[in-house]
Amino acid sequence: MAAQLKKMVLQPQDLPAAWKGTPYQAQAGQASDDAALSKCVGGRDTQHDKVAEAHSADYTMGNGMISSSATSYRSQSDIDADVEMLHNRKLEGCLEQMVKKDLATSLPAGSKVEAASIKITPGSAGGPSNVVATGTGIVKLSANRQRAAVYLTFAFITGPLIEADVQTETLGAPLPASMLKSLVASVAGRAAKG
Repeated sequence: MAAQLKKMVLQPQDLPAAWKGTPYQAQAGQASDDAALSKCVGGRDTQHDKVAEAHSADYTMGNGMISSSATSYRSQSDIDADVEMLHNRKLEGCLEQMVKKDLATSLPAGSKVEAASIKITPGSAGGPSNVVATGTGIVKLSANRQRAAVYLTFAFITGPLIEADVQTETLGAPLPASMLKSLVASVAGRAAKG
């Protein structure tokens, strides 16, 4: 199943040639972050029902990073629980707290998170019908009297007993919408087929 999922995530040919991939590196504490997010929102933690997962390379160019993942679950009720969480009004505030906490521990000394704002919109936003929600965010940082903004985008995708996502982080300006739309369509198309 992991090999099948690996074919669903972003592939080098999905991106312009200037974007270079490096192998995915698991983030320490990701499972505990996911559990904390479920608890904050009041949703069911489906982490223990995962069958397999795969991650794309982390694609970078300049100050931008793009990645994706795909996960298979034991039952449709796991997918339904996660989609329900995407529609929960508490989610945005919980994500903002999590982003602030995670960034605060990874920023260089003297840097700080000034503000974080995340907006989750249920539905496909005009994209493929298996895109169940999209999200945007902006995180304002400061260091040594300088300020910067990190722009985040997310697309949450479903397939047969599968959840997938596309995530971007860019410094200074958001990823062009046309590029994001193309990337999401690529992953969504593959996820829909299972």
